[in-house]
Amino acid sequence: MIKDVCVRSLSFFERKLAEEGLTLEYGLRLALENEKVMAKHFPEQLEEIQGVAEGAQLPYNLMLLETAYPFTAGAPSDCTVVSAFGSTTSERTPIVGRNYDFLIDFRKCNQLRSITGNNGQFSFVGGTVTMLGVEEGINNAGLFVGDAGWEPKELPSSRGLSSRQVMQLVLENCVSVDIAIDFIRQTPKFANNAGACYLLADKRDAVIMEMGLTKSCLRKPEEGMLVASNVFLTFIAEEIKPSEPTALTRYNLARKRLHENKGKVDIKFMRKFLSDHTIPVCSHNEINTLRSVIVKTDKRRMLVADGHPCASDFEKALIPA
Repeated sequence: MIKDVCVRSLSFFERKLAEEGLTLEYGLRLALENEKVMAKHFPEQLEEIQGVAEGAQLPYNLMLLETAYPFTAGAPSDCTVVSAFGSTTSERTPIVGRNYDFLIDFRKCNQLRSITGNNGQFSFVGGTVTMLGVEEGINNAGLFVGDAGWEPKELPSSRGLSSRQVMQLVLENCVSVDIAIDFIRQTPKFANNAGACYLLADKRDAVIMEMGLTKSCLRKPEEGMLVASNVFLTFIAEEIKPSEPTALTRYNLARKRLHENKGKVDIKFMRKFLSDHTIPVCSHNEINTLRSVIVKTDKRRMLVADGHPCASDFEKALIPA
């Protein structure tokens, strides 16, 4: 499967470059600039990229290309992430629900990655449709990370890790929300981290980290509730393009449903909400819900639906021992 995923991803990257009037050489140049930063700070990432290249029997430089996507300030996605804990939930324990929405052509690339980190301390399970990093996941410390960002008005000149690589490293190195915040702030990041909107949750806390061009801002829970839906609600919004029309509507719907069900939020509620077609939260369009997850951070458990949550079974994804 890995070769099929890599070939599909590379074809997509080349098409996006052409659509934006850019050459493959331009994308590779950005990727090689990222490589220099990774070699200095995270050489193990380059070893992983080399391993993926060898496994897919494709050139190493082409594997690097993913670290530079998006090549300009534009990457469509309509993800929704919801976190609830305390008196909002039926068991007064944390729960997270997330739909990962992306181009329907990537449905066949849906995969789970189960990894034990090089230091042997952390292991994690995470979902992705691409070659490197994850789009969400939970580690054996009970720390969850997922992204529901949007397009910045411009891409800064910073070089380093892609947002997906950042999320993987958070899972490989961090035990709590506070440590993850510091880790993300200190990690050299490629320009595509601008516009990321990370939701971090552990056994006791949750926070949204809105990423701007040079700064970030934390959004903390209100009444034990947090929602990320591609809309920015802090001063970081000044650096982000206007979100698509349903982003704020999805945010308001999530808040409304959580309030209506305060004290009763559980796995059953999350599945019903993630399957909602009102806005929709569960999307059946070109930007399609490719994967849905429900996470209990206190139990270090992630349930995954491959495809639409309205029609797919949620199955337990095991974190490596």
